[in-house]
Amino acid sequence: MSLVLLELKPQIVIINIPLEKQLSCCIVNIISLTLQQDFIYTTMSTYRQLTYMVLDELKLVSDDSHFTKEHIMSLLNWYRLFILKQRYSDIKKQIPDSNYQTICIDLEPTNAIDGSACEGPGYMKSIQEIPDMITLSVPKVSPIDYFQGNFAYVNRERFKYVGSNRFLRNQIYSTIAPDNHLYMKSNNPQIAYLKKVKVTGIFEDTEKAAELQCPDEAGDTACDTLDKNFPLEDALVPVIVELVVKELSGAKYQPKDNENNANDDLATIASYVRSNLKSPLAKQMT
Repeated sequence: MSLVLLELKPQIVIINIPLEKQLSCCIVNIISLTLQQDFIYTTMSTYRQLTYMVLDELKLVSDDSHFTKEHIMSLLNWYRLFILKQRYSDIKKQIPDSNYQTICIDLEPTNAIDGSACEGPGYMKSIQEIPDMITLSVPKVSPIDYFQGNFAYVNRERFKYVGSNRFLRNQIYSTIAPDNHLYMKSNNPQIAYLKKVKVTGIFEDTEKAAELQCPDEAGDTACDTLDKNFPLEDALVPVIVELVVKELSGAKYQPKDNENNANDDLATIASYVRSNLKSPLAKQMT
């Protein structure tokens, strides 16, 4: 019997697909990829999510934990400022919108700034004080209607002299005075009808800024601070969680199991420490 070797050659099958269907498939793939990217980079974490991320890393989700949620939130705020200043100290870098907060403030007419008499056009003053901001970007002041554009924001020194240009007499200018109130002025009589504006910036105290947060489309705002968005881009969330965990881990007692006896001695030590940290009443209940 003789063996016959067959040589198998790969074959290329050509399928003719109409150009219209090819373009439609490409458009669908591009749209789906864009939606995925937007979902990844525009979703903002809440205080609650970050707090429990830290607690999960520390393995301290029980009632015996000595680290309160308020303490973790304060560390998140502090390290957020540290990370943003370190990352965006170069003015050429564009700061993502997820690092900003937008607050809504009420306005009232006034005739004085810092107790001194003002001359010229009328002034509008914010009723609430503006929380302190870091100087990584210029604040944005805009009307409640997003599509009406932004008002011109200038520094305190320039604010004294704006409005004298006859070509820009209808321009509305704004600034934050030393008393932490927002002031606006213009020769435009429409400024008297401004009752509320939005201020967008990178605030130092995120919790204080969250108290002035603008309501959503339904007119609702989160009552609990833990349910409010934490203003930090998603790419920096693992970094801040790691920094807070390292900060808190330094204050946590971590025993070592140096004896190689095939037993989990750490669990015994941890149980002993937890039992001795309980109050006398808690010991009786257990």
